[in-house]
Amino acid sequence: MRRRPSAPGPAPAVAAGPDRTSWRAVAALLGAGVVAAAQIGGAAAALPVLTDDFGLGSATAAWYLSTVSALSAVGGALLGWLGQTLGFGRQVRLGLTAIVVADLGGAAVDSLTGLLVARVGEGIGLVMVILAAPPLLSEVSGPEHRRLVAGTWGAYMPVGSGLAALLVPPAIGLVGWRGASVADACVAAGALLVVLRWVPSAAVRRKPSLAGLLGAFRSRSVVVISVVFGLYSAQYLAVVGLLPAALVADEGLSVADAGLVGAVVFLVNAPANLLGAYLVHRGVPLRWVVPAACAGMAVTVWGVLDPALPVELRVASAVAFSFVAGLAPAALFAGLAAVSAGTGSAGAAIGLVTQGSGVGQLLGPPLVVAVGTAAGSGTAQSAVLVCLSCLVAAGAVLLPRGARSP
Repeated sequence: MRRRPSAPGPAPAVAAGPDRTSWRAVAALLGAGVVAAAQIGGAAAALPVLTDDFGLGSATAAWYLSTVSALSAVGGALLGWLGQTLGFGRQVRLGLTAIVVADLGGAAVDSLTGLLVARVGEGIGLVMVILAAPPLLSEVSGPEHRRLVAGTWGAYMPVGSGLAALLVPPAIGLVGWRGASVADACVAAGALLVVLRWVPSAAVRRKPSLAGLLGAFRSRSVVVISVVFGLYSAQYLAVVGLLPAALVADEGLSVADAGLVGAVVFLVNAPANLLGAYLVHRGVPLRWVVPAACAGMAVTVWGVLDPALPVELRVASAVAFSFVAGLAPAALFAGLAAVSAGTGSAGAAIGLVTQGSGVGQLLGPPLVVAVGTAAGSGTAQSAVLVCLSCLVAAGAVLLPRGARSP
């Protein structure tokens, strides 16, 4: 017999949602997440053109790309907690609106300051959406589908970033980067209309409560999931995010070809997210799914980072790495939903996990690059990443039993 997971705050965990799942609302929220994530892949794809037009230096370009990670890393828990007082449905709509306004404003700017302000607006909109959508998915899901829906949410990032990385370059070729920014605004506006039509507007609102914020930090399950997610994000972005540059430097691929490979590698993470969500939905314990993903990542990362291997084998290893890695976030999101859905700490809990992910994204790639520079080989980098995989697996095993088998 399974034990009910403990809640992360003083309020007991209760079923949060209708008796039946609103699949239209689920689809609308997943679409909003994809649109939000597209701001990451689209910015990376447009960066070479923006660098030429605005004369971006390497430091400025790095900050331009990392704005979203910085926002979530600094204030994820606080923003998630404040969002719960606003209402998750309202926060998703405001986030999409911010993306529309920022994209249209970005298309009209003619200065570096204006470009960076528009990027901050995109980042704020993205963070608002990704903090509010997961707890809102629990509110529109029936009890029998809650773990499946929560796990499926993990696919928003690879799908959004990967599609943007594939579609933005040809769009820039056709209508320029300003036209591509307007097109992105139109897509975000379409997602906003769908959310307005299909997602209930009467979401639960709560007065600001310090107990709600502290509840997330007091929950062992939420804290462990946040740390594990940070370690996972650090190693995933360090491998997949740095892959295109490594293929250009080591294998002589063109920037366009390396970018295409990177987009495909991002996209293959999505089917594994869905597979992980299905496995958890069918009752496979989190303590099995996450270590299985870590084992696959530990095995395949050696082939990705070995410059002595043929490029075809390195790319195949990267595809395998990204695919098996996709099992982990689905299980972790499902575990988080099991311990926080319907509580006063739901917003702060997803915010804390997002904060952990942001910290991992900020620190992971620089750590791996520093190790490679100091050791002069990909072997040392692979060893560090294997250690991170072991820590992620250990964290999943250390979760309380209720969170391991949500």
